[in-house]
Amino acid sequence: MASLDNLWIIISACFVFFMQAGFICYEVGFVQAKNVVSVAIENILAFVIATLVFCLWGYGLMFGPTFHGLWGNWFALLGNLTRANNLSLFAHLLFQLMFAGTAVTIFAGSMSERTKLNSLVVAAIITAGFIYPLYGHWVWGGNYSAQTMWLKGMGFIDFAGATVVHATAGWVALAGIIVVGARRGRFDASGKIQKLGRSNIPFATLGTFILWFGWFGFNGGSVLKFDESIGLILINTNLAASAGVVGAILITWLFTKDRSLIMAIFSGALGGLVAITAGSNVLTPLDSCLVGLIAGAVVVFSTLFLERLRLDDAVGVVPIHAFGGATGTILLALLSPTGYLVRGSRLLQLQIQTAGVLTNFAWSFGIGLIVFYVLKKTVGLRVTPEQEEQGLNIVEYNDIYSWVDFRKTMRYENMLYEQNQMLKRQSRLLIATQEQERVKLGRDLHDGVGQSLAAVKLQLGMLINKVKGITRETALEKEMNNTLHLVESAVEEMRGVIMNLRPAFLRERGLEETIRNLAGNIELSIGLSVVLHVEDPVPVWSEAVELNIYRIFQESLANVIKHASAARVELLFQKQHSNCYIFSIIDDGVGFYPDAASGGIGLLSMRERASLLSGRLDIRSSPGSGTIVILEVPIGQDTDIDC
Repeated sequence: MASLDNLWIIISACFVFFMQAGFICYEVGFVQAKNVVSVAIENILAFVIATLVFCLWGYGLMFGPTFHGLWGNWFALLGNLTRANNLSLFAHLLFQLMFAGTAVTIFAGSMSERTKLNSLVVAAIITAGFIYPLYGHWVWGGNYSAQTMWLKGMGFIDFAGATVVHATAGWVALAGIIVVGARRGRFDASGKIQKLGRSNIPFATLGTFILWFGWFGFNGGSVLKFDESIGLILINTNLAASAGVVGAILITWLFTKDRSLIMAIFSGALGGLVAITAGSNVLTPLDSCLVGLIAGAVVVFSTLFLERLRLDDAVGVVPIHAFGGATGTILLALLSPTGYLVRGSRLLQLQIQTAGVLTNFAWSFGIGLIVFYVLKKTVGLRVTPEQEEQGLNIVEYNDIYSWVDFRKTMRYENMLYEQNQMLKRQSRLLIATQEQERVKLGRDLHDGVGQSLAAVKLQLGMLINKVKGITRETALEKEMNNTLHLVESAVEEMRGVIMNLRPAFLRERGLEETIRNLAGNIELSIGLSVVLHVEDPVPVWSEAVELNIYRIFQESLANVIKHASAARVELLFQKQHSNCYIFSIIDDGVGFYPDAASGGIGLLSMRERASLLSGRLDIRSSPGSGTIVILEVPIGQDTDIDC
């Protein structure tokens, strides 16, 4: 049985080693093309450093005979490990080496595209030889030999390294991105995040699947034997990753302005994998789904938090590994079976888990901050602005070809951006031109047809007076009076059209007050009850956008007056989420079938206006049930954001 256990540990170690390929694919896919060679080489060097430093020093510090539960007595140059037929110890060394290599590789990715290679090498040595193994000793130092560590002795639980491996690397990464600063152009003057481009998303997808695959060895091998618990561990791992994607997507849709699902899918999967690492051996499959769902949400929220602080994590290391690892470790106290808890108390276990996470943060982030600050003040941490602009491929490795490819990509992206801006300008010009044409039409109506109708009205009035002076009321006089009333109605209708072509009230008082005024006028003149509810402040749009929204309101309310036979109309203003505002017009009229409606109610015109706004018009109605008109308008009208 011991041979089977060792075989499983070795196979699992190979799984975890293959994760290095996943890290390379993932990170290379998310950085700019001018830095892909640099990132790939950094990953190889990080693993080389981890191998040498951890084997010759770090393993003994982590698993050697303990000094009061604080650190292990190192095996100098693999001393005491070189005996023949020591398969069990060497298998354990290989497996733990892969974990150390993972920790070192993780933090380097976050600082990509602007950090000097020699500084990353120094930081990797310190992480592999000091930061990671020392905290690992406090938790796992007794996993191979029977000895008690101080955190483990308290009852701290971390089955496969959500905190020991991932959060450690994540907090070191946080220290690194704070000290090195954001990439050039990542944030504008107002702090708004800018997209820098990604080299190859399909490559990042491949990397995600490789990491997902490798995690089966990461968690499954942590049993350190081959037994019946492995099946549960592997299915929990897979479920948490899938639920992490769902959690990240939901939060992205509900709370972010840029609802691109690219980062949510990748970071959600990895966040779920990191979180379940703490307790995949004891949680139920349903609990694993819950862990993944929460971790996916936490990853998105923590990403937004870092962006608000203007902290630039090139590949999402801190949200995924630091916050994801801490989340999974703490959730373990709330979800694991009571028999797995210290003295069966969830509250006590929660305190212990939180203490372990905070200790990990203080140790990893604190030492990392010191290391990177010293590097910044001595050998230098960041490349020059000119080198960053060129890209580290050509600066560090003289890779001219990838620079040429990058320039081609940039020219293509710039061309697309310029074309998009041109289309926006043309759209605005078209709207402005349409409004000018309407104003001209109104002026022509007033100066031409309007004056002619006024003359006809005057002439009819004179004729009626003449008829009244000659005889009693005749049929002719009645017809002339009727004709006069029609002319007066036409003149008033024309005046209303002219006044509404470009209402001055809209420019002076804004959209909300203009619609409120329109509703008040309808109530006074017609008696129709119009109730306005403003649940969220109305955003400020450009004049053309507000005018089109106002036109849709005019058309909708005109339809209610002319066709609905309604007694009450409700106008509801509310924000759907951070980048979309909703206007709803609800009446209690007779209703109709929107799909069967033809001319006379202006649906086509209303939908065209909504399309010009990059919005959406939804009309819900049926005979006898009233009508609801819903207009969704993007708040960021000038930022290519759609509802």
